Amino acid sequence: MPSFQPFAVQLIREDHEALATVLGALRNAVERVGRSGQAPDFDELRAMLFYLDEMPARMHHASESELLFPKIRERCPALHPVLDRLEAEHERCDCAVRELAHALTAWEVMGEVHRESFQLLLHAHGTLYLGHMEVEESYVLPVAADYLSPADWRELAEALAHQRNDTDPSMTQGHRALFARIKAHPSLQK
Repeated sequence: MPSFQPFAVQLIREDHEALATVLGALRNAVERVGRSGQAPDFDELRAMLFYLDEMPARMHHASESELLFPKIRERCPALHPVLDRLEAEHERCDCAVRELAHALTAWEVMGEVHRESFQLLLHAHGTLYLGHMEVEESYVLPVAADYLSPADWRELAEALAHQRNDTDPSMTQGHRALFARIKAHPSLQK
């Protein structure tokens, strides 16, 4: 990887950090409930799931699938199978979050007996998604750094800025506000 970090790489890493933070908050909140025996704050859990559904689907995956991955495919054909796998995982992750939302509703409506099934789904999704992000950061981005030219990185930066600027500002502000709310949640406090 070059000594500078291209804007596209910074953006992807920032998105990953936010998604990992929310996954961690969700896991911590559910574990706390299991240890304490108290009823969970289902509204907060639902807000975290909403972020995990909304942010990747509307922002992050689009940045990768529509802009970054096509440029990498063009410059490094050897990465096609890895990128195909990552794209398929994007789709599976979208479905997994909806399954989690359904499992959370079952827990809320049908009781504690459904907590474990929610936890198992959350663990599976978290493991998959954290591994997915690790492949992107540890393998795809370093290979991209070797194959993309400074002009490619500038083009990507412009396209990403344009894509993010075209997003409804109220949605972007809403994502930031929701992320701030999640970061302030007790599940992230020591």
